[in-house]
Amino acid sequence: MNIKKFFFFSFLIFFNTVFLFAAETLQQLNEWQLFYHKSPDQVFELADDGVPADLEITQVGYWDRPSEKYGCYRTVVTGLDPSKKYEILQKDSPKTSCAVYVNRKLVTQAGDPFEILKSEPSKGSHSIVEPVSFEFYPDDNGNAEIIFFIANYFYRKSGLHDTVYIGPSGSFSNNTYITLYAVICGALIFIGILCLFQFIINHQRKEYFYLGITAIALALRISTNGLSLLSILIPKLSAEIKFKIEYLAMWIVPICVTQMLDAINPNKKLRPIKYALIIAELVIGIVNISVPAYYTNRMVRILQAAMIIVCAYVIGLSIYNLITKKRYSVFNALSYLLVIIGAVIDVLISNGAGGFTISLLPFFLVVFVLLQILMFVKIQNDIYLETVQTSTKLQRLNEAYLRFVPREFLKLLNKESVIKTGLGDYSNIEMCIMFSKVHIYCPANHVSLEEHFHIFDEYLKRVSPIIKEHNGFVSKFLSGGFMALFPKNELDAVLTALEIEQTVDEFNQKLFTKNHKIEVWMGIHFGKMIIGTIGEENRLDDTVISDTVNTSSRIESVCEKLGKTIIVSEEVVQKVQAAETENSPAAFAFERLEDVQVKGKEKPLQIYEVRKI
Repeated sequence: MNIKKFFFFSFLIFFNTVFLFAAETLQQLNEWQLFYHKSPDQVFELADDGVPADLEITQVGYWDRPSEKYGCYRTVVTGLDPSKKYEILQKDSPKTSCAVYVNRKLVTQAGDPFEILKSEPSKGSHSIVEPVSFEFYPDDNGNAEIIFFIANYFYRKSGLHDTVYIGPSGSFSNNTYITLYAVICGALIFIGILCLFQFIINHQRKEYFYLGITAIALALRISTNGLSLLSILIPKLSAEIKFKIEYLAMWIVPICVTQMLDAINPNKKLRPIKYALIIAELVIGIVNISVPAYYTNRMVRILQAAMIIVCAYVIGLSIYNLITKKRYSVFNALSYLLVIIGAVIDVLISNGAGGFTISLLPFFLVVFVLLQILMFVKIQNDIYLETVQTSTKLQRLNEAYLRFVPREFLKLLNKESVIKTGLGDYSNIEMCIMFSKVHIYCPANHVSLEEHFHIFDEYLKRVSPIIKEHNGFVSKFLSGGFMALFPKNELDAVLTALEIEQTVDEFNQKLFTKNHKIEVWMGIHFGKMIIGTIGEENRLDDTVISDTVNTSSRIESVCEKLGKTIIVSEEVVQKVQAAETENSPAAFAFERLEDVQVKGKEKPLQIYEVRKI
């Protein structure tokens, strides 16, 4: 069995079990008499005198006379076991206040409904909304007369709106409801706080902010509607405050869901409509919490209408995103579909379908939030993967740049990467510089450009590792040669030149045709220089600027004239000789050549040929 089938059958088994349990242990009280504008004592007398009620109803609900501020519901339950204890369950008391009598004894009350009977009721709200649950024994004949006295101080509807259940004591107590609602509200608040923390950490992820506010608003809605968990936590919480908190979700959630959907799948064309809906919701919401509760609960229809319009917009946009295959549209469509299913089931349950005593909408709302969280996790994972891919591309790009701008050059500029290098960055430094040129010739015939390129490329492949091995690097590849820098010491440059000389001899023996041959000249000088970046903002290049560079180039030209492979300046000889120790005897010798006059120098240049010993 795959995972989808497992969850499907688990879902069916769970709800079938709960429905059967609820139907077998609890009964709805459906036969009621309704007495308008009557106190409990008056109802007792009318019942004893056999006076008919104002209305006979089969199920409790708001009465159709809003002007009637108070009244009583009466029913008589027969056939009970006198030795057994029973319980009455009503998850939500009337929206204002009530008192309950069993066999003409006051057993419980919510708020103070009796204040309304006075000729001059005291000022202040006497409405407290909280669950109604109590236990009782029937009389000796197994009968129980149950009367709900309802007093409405300001609510837009009057009457007992929630279904009343009766069953054996302990069959399904309010503690079960409290636990379930506490878990749901706690989960939503916890998720909301996590989302808000995620937004604080990363302000760019606005969808976490909207989902966090949505989860907390839904928790407030669940904790004030139906069971009214908030009334249990705060026993004297007035109905006026409770209603204002309850209605927050009716305008905050639509705004947040709209913004959340746009944050995930932006649609610039529809933003004017979105902003118009948000402004309308904000205006209605602010007015709703600003006016007294008498007007607040009479604005519910306006809130519902606005919420339906926003929901239609959100559902329509979700379907459009699903059809156009927008990213993450499946998550949105599925989560909104579940909320709709939950709302429909909730309406059926409120009308007594299946004898079910608890609203399923809170569970569906939790699933909605969890699906949104899963979607955000998927988004976060996709962003992470995209970041990894981008980082890999940047790393490869940086490595590609380093093939044009040597890493050693960046180190001399005290830069970690090419990205951090800007136009005009430079550094003053003293070091050795080598200029080298290669001549390729064939005594038998002319060397073509292709042959020249191929041979020169093969030569550089052999020479470049030698330069790196001796702590140097090629700063520039020139036409027929290169310029190399040796920042650590001068001996590195001399040893490199000697090894290149040996490599050239070996290379000549392994050329593709014996008719080809290369000859190399190397001039080495030491001195001060500036290395840095030049060009323009959109085109940078590394360069070395100094008379040392020019002198090294002139020495290399002397090599060509004299037919010498390696010639160094007197500065290089002095530096190398000063660095020699007994532990590192030289495997080469300097032979002084005749001083030469080079371009750009007033005095003749003292030069030396380097030879292996």
